[in-house]
Amino acid sequence: MRKTSLLILAIIILSLVFLNGEFSVWATIYRIIDTEGNTIRVTTEPQMKLSEEEAGCILSPIQPDIIPPISKDISQVKGIVFEDHNANGIKDIEEKGLSGILVSNGLTVTITDETGNYLLPREGDFIFITTPSNYISTTSWYKNLLEDNLHFGLSFAPDKDSKQFTFVQITDIHLDALEEHRIFFEKALSEINKINPAFVIATGDLVFEAESATISQAKEWYNIYSDSIKNLDMPVFNMVGNHDVVGICYKKDISNEPGYNKEMYQDYFGPAYYSFDWGLYHCIVLDPNEFLDGNQFYKIPDYQVEWLRKNLSYREGEPLLVFFHEPTISWENRAEVLNLLNQHSTKMFSGHWHMDILLDSQGIPEQVTAALCGEWWRGDCFDGKPCGYRIVQVEGNNIFSFYKEIGADRQINIIAPGPLLDGIAEVTAQIYTQYGPLEEVRYQIDQGNIIPMKIRKEKLWNTATVMWDSTQAKAGYHTLMVQARDKEGVFSKQMEVKVCKDEILALGEIIPHFNSYQGHIMKVKGKIKVAVVEELYTSEKSTFINGALIVKDETGSGMILIGEYNTQYLPDLDRGKIITAKVIPIKYLWKSIERKHKLYIALYTFKLPRGFIIRSKLKPKGVHLLWLIDYENVTEGGSL
Repeated sequence: MRKTSLLILAIIILSLVFLNGEFSVWATIYRIIDTEGNTIRVTTEPQMKLSEEEAGCILSPIQPDIIPPISKDISQVKGIVFEDHNANGIKDIEEKGLSGILVSNGLTVTITDETGNYLLPREGDFIFITTPSNYISTTSWYKNLLEDNLHFGLSFAPDKDSKQFTFVQITDIHLDALEEHRIFFEKALSEINKINPAFVIATGDLVFEAESATISQAKEWYNIYSDSIKNLDMPVFNMVGNHDVVGICYKKDISNEPGYNKEMYQDYFGPAYYSFDWGLYHCIVLDPNEFLDGNQFYKIPDYQVEWLRKNLSYREGEPLLVFFHEPTISWENRAEVLNLLNQHSTKMFSGHWHMDILLDSQGIPEQVTAALCGEWWRGDCFDGKPCGYRIVQVEGNNIFSFYKEIGADRQINIIAPGPLLDGIAEVTAQIYTQYGPLEEVRYQIDQGNIIPMKIRKEKLWNTATVMWDSTQAKAGYHTLMVQARDKEGVFSKQMEVKVCKDEILALGEIIPHFNSYQGHIMKVKGKIKVAVVEELYTSEKSTFINGALIVKDETGSGMILIGEYNTQYLPDLDRGKIITAKVIPIKYLWKSIERKHKLYIALYTFKLPRGFIIRSKLKPKGVHLLWLIDYENVTEGGSL
């Protein structure tokens, strides 16, 4: 009679579980979960039937006092994140779930419970996890929402959870079907493999000009890029750039074809924004690329801001590494996003400009990295930097980086001082050599004494520093040379600097000393003589424009290029007004300039700055420009 009563009681308990999907127990029992995450059977035996194993079911233990989040609501998705001890991508019987793992559908974020289970609204396109700093994924870190199996496996990797690690940023690859471009890219990947970073992050514009391409053409480029990065020996994190969206500017409407807009990127690489952990850092990938009414603009949309806010709520106090394609200056809602990121210790990395510039973005360092393809495979980047990539060394809270030229076995980067200086200044040079160790580094001003510099040895490069009292030099231009010696001999780098007390650069000095100022953020002031501005797009809050200003001071004139700038903060740019602005002197090759802009140049030939057009045997070769990145004031005209 007692055995019969116990059997009846067990049947009642199991029936309640099967019918209601919720229970509390004080003994180890197991759920048999099908590939859709549904509980099909509850048992006290830690084994499955043969038919269940063949159907891909998993056995999940239910711990005491835990009510599993089982839902009959088809508007929700559920799954488990488990510790995959044998790294086979399948949850075996003895493998337990992992708690506290961030899981998202791209709209909201949750964490797994004590048994590794999660529950999310059935919204968005993907379910994806934030891989913790001490684990690696044994399954894909993201899954399409339509997949049957929404479970994620992780394998313990304590070596990954280090305060010191190196990563490489590549950006603006613009890979196409030309064999020479593929070979050059693979040369860069071979170099990166020798560096052996913890991971590589590609900050957008992976392929050529997919926005103007057909679906089949874009797919060919995506295949070439995707196949190429398989040669890397470390994880690669990708993100979408403005040229990675497909077909939005094609001459015909192809919006109904599979792969249109960001769909192709998502087919190859998954979510366009996501997060992962490495060492002490929570790493965020953002997607500012928006498209509306036939116009492309840059903004972190509201739903992504809310995702970011929810994501960061689980990482309070943790330092951030944040990656995206377009610099924040171009974002319509820049202040809103930066306010969120400013609540953490944050470093940001972007690309897009084909220049190597360190920005101060509302107190957050933002490193804009030059393009791997240079100026669209035509030559060096706009700031004169050769094709390359960035090596980043993380040492706890300190982050150091080095822009590496592809193919260079010895390289010196003089990172301080800037072109204009006054008083005592620090001379800082980064030295890379494959023929180490570095024996000495010295510097020289003009033909003066050669003075030793203090060397700090880094993992992949060395940094040499010294203090220079420029008050001992005459006002005007001087040559600063840094000379290094390794076991192969001496190599050097030099730059021209101007000793002066002025913060504002005279316009007439830029072109004669262009190599001194190219690629540096400089301040200029001048009266607007010509203003050619065209409206690109007007959103609810902002107007985006392209255009150019010809400005003049007492010494000469210059052309300021306006591009991707949010004009809601700019007053009217009328002829006769005086503008004070921060600009970056850059060079554009003539063949990179659009036909309509060449027509503008022809129209204003007699008003262009002297030396604006770079010529070779009377043929235009390029132009000298000032890229506008910020402004301080625009006032009514008067005498300068």
